Amino acid sequence: MVDRRDYMLFDAHQEMFDAYVYQFIVNEEDVLYKGRHIFDEYYRPVLDAQGVKFVNMSVGGDHVAQILYSAAEDRFWDAHKKLDILNTDLEAGSDSFIICRNAADIDRVLASDAIGIFVKISGGRPLQGKKNLNILANLRSLYRSGLRSVQLTGNGRNRLGDGVAQERSRGKLTNFGSEVVKEADRLGILLDSSQLSDHGFYDLVELTDSPIIDSHTGAKALCDHPRNIDDKRIKRIAESGGLVGVSFLAALIAGEKESPSLDDLIGQIDHIVEIAGIDHVALGPDYCAYQTPKNREVIKGYANRGPYFCEFDRLTPMQSEKYPGIVEGIDYGIRKSDYISGPDHHEKFPQVIPALEARGYSSEDIAKIGGQNMLRVYKEVLR
Repeated sequence: MVDRRDYMLFDAHQEMFDAYVYQFIVNEEDVLYKGRHIFDEYYRPVLDAQGVKFVNMSVGGDHVAQILYSAAEDRFWDAHKKLDILNTDLEAGSDSFIICRNAADIDRVLASDAIGIFVKISGGRPLQGKKNLNILANLRSLYRSGLRSVQLTGNGRNRLGDGVAQERSRGKLTNFGSEVVKEADRLGILLDSSQLSDHGFYDLVELTDSPIIDSHTGAKALCDHPRNIDDKRIKRIAESGGLVGVSFLAALIAGEKESPSLDDLIGQIDHIVEIAGIDHVALGPDYCAYQTPKNREVIKGYANRGPYFCEFDRLTPMQSEKYPGIVEGIDYGIRKSDYISGPDHHEKFPQVIPALEARGYSSEDIAKIGGQNMLRVYKEVLR
């Protein structure tokens, strides 16, 4: 385990833990009336093993790979529900985490043993209103509950713009997308260009003067995957004052390999550092937070039978018979593990630190990549 006294680690992209959502739902009365803290029981131990102090935590987005008790047709309610779970656990007295809404909350986390959570959405569908009505009320409502980062699209298309799977459309952000950017800037919400098409990205940089991040991606120069970004885009993110979070997904690190190595990951970091500079790189592993079936031969429809129909864990590759390697038009492949070998799940995340040391990165540089860069960007945006 990484000693937090040595490095303050920040996971730049993590979906909310599926087991936490489920356990809260089935134990809600214990939280409300008996002082039970589900976060302390089911989430904090994993984050402690991961060695992180801060987490950029997604509470929903354009698509939800969770196949149990989570996906709602209206994405706003899915995000709203998860934010309510976090806030209710806090109101019940949990002191294991703090939702970071402003710079003062960041300081509170640094002065305590709590985990700092920055709440994000992974795609703008939770911001969409009912059909034929796009208003900013959903954005402001989620902001008041703690939302502090918006990833504009997933792989596909939403009412804000086009993701990477729609690149051929050459679509910029929509009118509603530009309104969301403007309002996010006014409120102090960090904009995340992950999975956004190139045309949408360059529209975004014209619309905002705020730092932009890409929280979980790779360098297209090393791995020509649709989700990765080219050097020009990496450089433009750095020029905004933002950063690039390097994903640990095998398909994005070295897609031609069945199991890319930790050395392949460090190669990606090396390249992005060379293009963007040491102050503009972070770690966004995008670990699987979902309960997926160990036995993928089970009949279709298991999602409605609850978690005890067959064995589930979050370590089995995310693609099940419902997601055979493709998410909204982007192929990630089907491997034994979705991730690079070595740090392939939360508890093994700290392995990246000695790997960076072995590559010759200084303690100061590792501290920046590990968390300080991400914290700097949030301190600049939150106001």
